[in-house]
Amino acid sequence: MSDLPLVSLITPCLNQGAFLEETIRSVLDQGYPRLEYLIIDGSSTDGSLDIIRRYADRLAYWTSETDRGQAHAINKGLQRAQGEILGWLNADDVLAPGAIFRAVQVFHQNPAVDVVYGHLERIDAEGNLLPTPELPKDRVLFNKSLVIGECVVNQPGSFWRRRAMERSGLLDEGLHYALDYEYWIRLALDGAQFFRLPETVAYFRLSHASKTVSRTAAMAVEQLGVLEKLLAIPDLPDRLGVSSRQVDEQARRAKARIALHAVYGYAKQSEWLKAARWLSYALNNDLFVVFDKRWWQLAAARLARRNLRRGK
Repeated sequence: MSDLPLVSLITPCLNQGAFLEETIRSVLDQGYPRLEYLIIDGSSTDGSLDIIRRYADRLAYWTSETDRGQAHAINKGLQRAQGEILGWLNADDVLAPGAIFRAVQVFHQNPAVDVVYGHLERIDAEGNLLPTPELPKDRVLFNKSLVIGECVVNQPGSFWRRRAMERSGLLDEGLHYALDYEYWIRLALDGAQFFRLPETVAYFRLSHASKTVSRTAAMAVEQLGVLEKLLAIPDLPDRLGVSSRQVDEQARRAKARIALHAVYGYAKQSEWLKAARWLSYALNNDLFVVFDKRWWQLAAARLARRNLRRGK
């Protein structure tokens, strides 16, 4: 493949010194010759700056200053980035070898494609692979018919063309947990075409510090807010090419699934009254949601991960 495009990858960072170097190395060791790597640090105090400085000569840009959150940090990087292909990798995740080359190959072979994403493996704080079941979202290709639902697109290892960003804008800086979910929805509604790679493109870290683990309930509540905003679009059925009844049915299922994540999050925090209220909300939207086999698969994976920790 000749005339490789410039790829800009941004890492937002705040006190992730325990994982940051592994993240940086996973990007720089890709071997992609036209890489622009930017690190946007939010005034870390844990030694992250020492790590960044060690790699400063291989970075296109880095800064450390107080920001307004993750979305703001990423947007600062996107506004400075020059690449035709864009993406971000959080400071505790790891890019799989060859991921950039693979994404570029897809873009080259499919001129109509705007977003490329792939499979994720889960890792723990030490970088060990964690048991994770294959979920329904791992078997479907995201498009506008799936915007009313869970976040299908795995953010780590995802890339998009500049033209998609120019059409849909930057991330919503008012969001702290569902910023990627909202962005994929907006891109899809604006006509972006997605491509799903079957192979692993990144490793998503589950640790006590990660939002997915420590802020499960807050993530679910914010995701529900994004969904409600989507459903408030007056011409949504026409834009999705479905009937109003189909939108309502999809919305009920999606609300129930999101609510069960809130139940799980509040249960982990021993906030049983809130958990009970969210369970009632879930069942009111879809009485059969608890019988979805995904929950039993996720529970089994969580139990397996717990047994692994106990076995160490």
